[in-house]
Amino acid sequence: MNSDTQRPRVLIVGAGPVGLVLACELLRHGVRADIISKTRRQSPHSRATILWPRVLELLDRVGVGRKLVESGHYFDQMNYYSNKKLIGLIRFDRLRGAGYPFAITIPQWRTEAVLEEHMTSLGGTIDYDHTLVAGTQDARGVECELLLPGGKSQTRTYDFVVGADGYGSTVREAFGFEFAGRTLRTRLAITDAEITGETTSSEAAYYLTRHGNMVLAPLGGGVFRVGASVPDGFTGDSPDRAFFEKLLAERVPGNRRLGAMNFSGIFTAHVRSASTYGSGRVFLAGDSAHAMSPSGAQGLNTGIQDAVNLGWKLAGVVRGDYRPELLASYDTERRPAVDAVAGLSTRLARIGLYSTWHQSLARDAVYRLGTATQTLEKVLAPKLAQLDTHYGPRPRRGTLVPGERLPLGWETSSTAPSLAVDRYTVLLWPGLAYRHERWTEAVARLRTEVTTAAVTDLGGRPPGDLLGKLGRTAQALVVRPDGHLDSLVPLDDRAPDTAVRAVNRALARHVTAQTPATPAPALTGLSA
Repeated sequence: MNSDTQRPRVLIVGAGPVGLVLACELLRHGVRADIISKTRRQSPHSRATILWPRVLELLDRVGVGRKLVESGHYFDQMNYYSNKKLIGLIRFDRLRGAGYPFAITIPQWRTEAVLEEHMTSLGGTIDYDHTLVAGTQDARGVECELLLPGGKSQTRTYDFVVGADGYGSTVREAFGFEFAGRTLRTRLAITDAEITGETTSSEAAYYLTRHGNMVLAPLGGGVFRVGASVPDGFTGDSPDRAFFEKLLAERVPGNRRLGAMNFSGIFTAHVRSASTYGSGRVFLAGDSAHAMSPSGAQGLNTGIQDAVNLGWKLAGVVRGDYRPELLASYDTERRPAVDAVAGLSTRLARIGLYSTWHQSLARDAVYRLGTATQTLEKVLAPKLAQLDTHYGPRPRRGTLVPGERLPLGWETSSTAPSLAVDRYTVLLWPGLAYRHERWTEAVARLRTEVTTAAVTDLGGRPPGDLLGKLGRTAQALVVRPDGHLDSLVPLDDRAPDTAVRAVNRALARHVTAQTPATPAPALTGLSA
């Protein structure tokens, strides 16, 4: 590899979970990055606390899924109360086709520590006290002015820049991204605290009343995340023990009291989105690209999905594995997906703040009926778990369409095929009526002559959730490195040459024939 490929090719601004996941993706695939952060981590505030099943799957791909599960607190049920009476519940341990049929609660600082340790093991470092001040881009690269410790200014040039620097993103401002939306009227108070008389179980709960709502989520060790809508008229910004205990008495059944409080604060939620997540060589991810209601605890998870979607594409383009045009799909895929999650969070927030009797009665009836029929669970659980993330038209029941998540992982398994981390995977399905000898010959040719992807023969081993969608005829499933289906290719096992050409044509839409060590690629087809 020449000296040009040894220099940092990407600047990541922001060293929170989103920036760290992106850094791990790049480093794992041999792409150097400068990771900078304006400040060091100092806050005792645990901030985002829930990692949902799909994101745990993707963190397996990054290499930290199991470590985070071991470091977090397991929960598999969400309960809903209205006026202190249970009206509904959702079980996550009944999710089908999920590598992790549960979620975990884990303080954000702990998630960051695990990710930073992994990033360091891959050869990455974080430059703290570094700030992006300004930047310009052209067809050859991005010139960035950085403010270093001590007030010194320095100009560096990168192939790409990613802003993962949060709601007040300097990258978004420096490169002229619009960030439209609105501020929610209701303010939210949070604390992490012990609750006497409460055990840190495997259940989280929302408590809804006509005067406001409350959420209790176990963090382990006897500590809970306590969140509440702030009553009208409260003007402080650091709610004390009496504030939370008054709301506990009004909104939560039982006689609960707070023990030790780790912190407390009040914040205002926003619903906003950048006009585009990518402009030329500059991209936004996480809170710099979008903000949403905290109802449903989707924000951090959505940002990690951004980082994975962008990470494998960016690494492949920098290495010369993938065509530069692939980067345009980051915006066209992630913005609709994020909008869907943000819409769900906003609806949940609105429903949780119903203030009239007829609204509350109608909501409670829906929750009760939905729980009795398990409809609530079937509809809402995959959405909260982010297992229904889809890049393209939604499939009809019982069909496979490009863009959907496949129920497969990246770790070697004796019960299901695994996906490649660093390239596309081609899964070969022989159909329900095939001749063994002819199929074996076709598979051998495909494995030999399809050189830009990992080729796996499903044979009789597809996981149960996939088997019912594969159909009677032979076909190849071209799967992206992030586990989403790219395309379906009909196969003719009587004509192996035709099958090889068909699969290679499907791959050639994104994958280059070779992987040269090149300077910055031209960005044909991307808006600047």
